Amino acid sequence: MNTLLLGGNRFVGVEMLWHLLHAGHRLTVLALDSPPAETRPHIRWIQVDRNDEEALKRLFAHESFDCVVDNIAYNPVHVERLLGALPGKIGRYLLTSTTDVYSNRHPRAYREDQVEIRRYDLTGMTDSERYNYGKRSCEAVLRASDVAWSVLRPCMVSGPRDNLTGAPSPRRLHWFEESGRSHFWISRVLDGGPILLCSRDEVVFKLVLVSDLARAVTHILTHPDAVNQAYNVTGDEIWTNERLVRALAVAAKSDPDIVYVANEILEQAGIDYSPVFGTGAAWTLPDNAKLKATGWRPTPAEQWLPFILEANTRADMRTWYHTRTQEVALAKHLQRHNQQRTTLAAAVAGITPAARSGATAATPLAGHVSNPDCSHWQTRVTHPQQGTVPLETFYTPFQKGTISRIGVGTWMGDLTAATDQRYIDAMLHAASRGINVFDTAINYRHMKAERCVGSAVQQLSALGISRSSLCVSSKGGYMTHDADDHRAAEQYLREQYLESGLVDADELQRRHSLNPRFIAQQLEQTLSNLGLATLDLYYLHNPEDALPHLGQELFYARLLETFIELEKAVKAGKISCYGLATWHGLRVEENANNHLSLQRAITLAQQAAASLSAAQHHLHAVQLPFNVRDHQTLTRPTQRLNGELLPALQACKELGLYTFTSASVLQGGAVPSQICTLSAGLSERTVALRAAYSTPGIGTALVGMRRISSVEEAIAVAALPAIASEQLLPLVQG
Repeated sequence: MNTLLLGGNRFVGVEMLWHLLHAGHRLTVLALDSPPAETRPHIRWIQVDRNDEEALKRLFAHESFDCVVDNIAYNPVHVERLLGALPGKIGRYLLTSTTDVYSNRHPRAYREDQVEIRRYDLTGMTDSERYNYGKRSCEAVLRASDVAWSVLRPCMVSGPRDNLTGAPSPRRLHWFEESGRSHFWISRVLDGGPILLCSRDEVVFKLVLVSDLARAVTHILTHPDAVNQAYNVTGDEIWTNERLVRALAVAAKSDPDIVYVANEILEQAGIDYSPVFGTGAAWTLPDNAKLKATGWRPTPAEQWLPFILEANTRADMRTWYHTRTQEVALAKHLQRHNQQRTTLAAAVAGITPAARSGATAATPLAGHVSNPDCSHWQTRVTHPQQGTVPLETFYTPFQKGTISRIGVGTWMGDLTAATDQRYIDAMLHAASRGINVFDTAINYRHMKAERCVGSAVQQLSALGISRSSLCVSSKGGYMTHDADDHRAAEQYLREQYLESGLVDADELQRRHSLNPRFIAQQLEQTLSNLGLATLDLYYLHNPEDALPHLGQELFYARLLETFIELEKAVKAGKISCYGLATWHGLRVEENANNHLSLQRAITLAQQAAASLSAAQHHLHAVQLPFNVRDHQTLTRPTQRLNGELLPALQACKELGLYTFTSASVLQGGAVPSQICTLSAGLSERTVALRAAYSTPGIGTALVGMRRISSVEEAIAVAALPAIASEQLLPLVQG
């Protein structure tokens, strides 16, 4: 095929160039800098600025191409100008986009159709925004054209020549790009010194080998069903910085000396140190099932990591290495300091090392929340400045017990033992301060969150805070691998769920299922992870995710079947009640394809109970997002009850459903300025929690807590007077 490659002189472009040549393409390369010298006899190199529209038209006046592979467009005008220079002269246009087009605010595996592709106004955007939305806009221009197109969306690309130019270039890269991020951790693993990892690292990401991406290009260009399709290009592995460091150490046959350090310590030390894959609350987990369905397969990491290690022996591969001496010195200082410290959990008398690390007991702990008297918490719920928290406002009846109106959430965080310990310490402290609601889910931190909750409950029981004083909830619906299982995530999911017959291929691809067989198995796994005989509350996790795929009638028929399974679990003593943990379903308009009807759900729960000859159903709770920015469940009428549209919080009250809120502190996002006026002097997190805690109709506000300081912030909120509705509601409603 006669093929035009835009960008063939650096890292990814060079790899594509070689693969296209080996696949038999007659290749023209458009690049400002020279491709590698060894390729020059086999290609035609055109040195022209693609932004020069007239130059492109003159250059291609008498040209046509079977394929265009555009690896460098990031602005829609780039694509428009090329299409204008080759009108009707392109057989197939393949664009390299990016998985950054998806949101990274939620740890979910995005499919190709789960993003809005349209043209955006890029004016005033930051560099990263301009790149991400520019890529979406490039895709939109292609879709609107009359050219057959394909789009590849790679995640972060790794390889031995990361960001190295193909030939000497007068256009110098930035100093930090002289060799790429692939080698950041490699250099540190190979030198044998201590490695700093941020103690609050939350980033989760995927990688793809550069040759796998190039192979996807040649594969898709010849695949008959790939026309007008977009494909994510990723490896199968899900990475954290620590997991990558440890995997590289295994490949290097070394034992990494890891030292955890808080960001504020780095700042105090004045070290310009920031791991290139990030450390913040960002999760980049695109799904690669669609591309794999065409026959393409990524190379397993254990095969390519040693290859990159070998390439790193070159001195110019030592990326971001200028701070290395300072890193080692700080690490050794922290090691000496940490030898003199003990954690809260380690100081708890009678707690074994296994329990402190997150292991749950072999014998399930019996019981459920059933202590209706909250007076035994009185001496615990105090704040140094604000005084004693009023029990009548901080506790409320739920089931046969009494629960706190602020609860511990366990969603975020990496998969490290250090994060496990922080969560356990926070829950121990929370219970010691009167907070007795622990919320988790099987997919949170890939089962590690449930095990941390179980460990905390076991330890509290040993310390005299009984199981009957604690309310534990979890969720099922999303498929997750077990972080403690040796199998790769994709292999685990296939063997555990598909090949066992728990889910079908479509459910596996969506990573979500409501079918009763799957939910029953997930509940058993959850109880095992928690080490509990009975769960106080078990949610179906974001059931509305299945609505667009199943359609209304099939969805509610499936929901009835699953409710029957959950009623059986109540009867068997495995759960005390069940609920719906939602994200979009209760706050979207009634005609949306993922709208969830509470009235219909209650009717189905009644039918499920009746089918088992039970007097009452056990659908007793709803978890929904609410905060001062995302307040639709309070302000938007979406739920129809007896012909009247009501906001979800009001509908829950009318139906007798207890409400737990998620995202109560905006998942770390900025609080609207008008709310801050009510709580001068408090942190944004505290302000947001106070607003949620004060909102009528909210039972318990869940907050992620993996720091003892977060627990104390929550107690401070509970000790403050509630914000009056006449002050709060106008501000929330804008």
